[in-house]
Amino acid sequence: DSFNNTDYNSQSDYADPRLFLTVGMPGFPYEFNKNYMMDQSTTWSRSNGLYGYYITLKHNVDPDGDYLIKGAWWGSPMNRIVLRYSDVLLMRAEALIQLNDGRIAEAISLINEVRNRAKQSTAMIADYEMEYGVRFNVQPYTGSYSQADALKLLKFERRVELALESERFFDLVRWGEAAEVLNKFYAEEAADCTIYTNASFTKNKNEYLPIPFAQMSASNGNYTQNCGNW
Repeated sequence: DSFNNTDYNSQSDYADPRLFLTVGMPGFPYEFNKNYMMDQSTTWSRSNGLYGYYITLKHNVDPDGDYLIKGAWWGSPMNRIVLRYSDVLLMRAEALIQLNDGRIAEAISLINEVRNRAKQSTAMIADYEMEYGVRFNVQPYTGSYSQADALKLLKFERRVELALESERFFDLVRWGEAAEVLNKFYAEEAADCTIYTNASFTKNKNEYLPIPFAQMSASNGNYTQNCGNW
């Protein structure tokens, strides 16, 4: 399991089933509805491919389903999930790993609980292997791991399980990796999108929002501005 800068190739790559439940890709149905096959066109990319042709499948619904309200505006009664059980499991696993008091195996068991669920999450994509040639593969971890290695597994699992759920930035901040990861992203994207040319993330500053001036003034000197935000 790894992430790199290459696109997914259904003919050669094994994939976690969560990929197809999270990311809409050219050549696959949008929201599992074969009436809407995604492709590399302006239909699926308002930026003409500037940001690629991948779209999120999370928090979206089938255009032909009863769950979408159509009219002058489109809406959905889909509930906004604030906290998922898998997030709770992974938070506990992370805490156990950070404690480093002999409970690494317990943490790995919790990570595996999430992975085993993902392995079975193929009801909506059961025919993808036959129809589109994809190859599913997600397995539980069976080895013994150091604290550092266990933390790598935990970080990977949060990335794939909670992808596009607005958790990633806060994870990077908590791990102290926000500047490294985001500045690398800006540098790579700048070649294709000039708006990133001057983008940067300053460590120990941009992790936090500044306290508004009005609140600072109203505190009569009792508030201390967040690091670097002055």
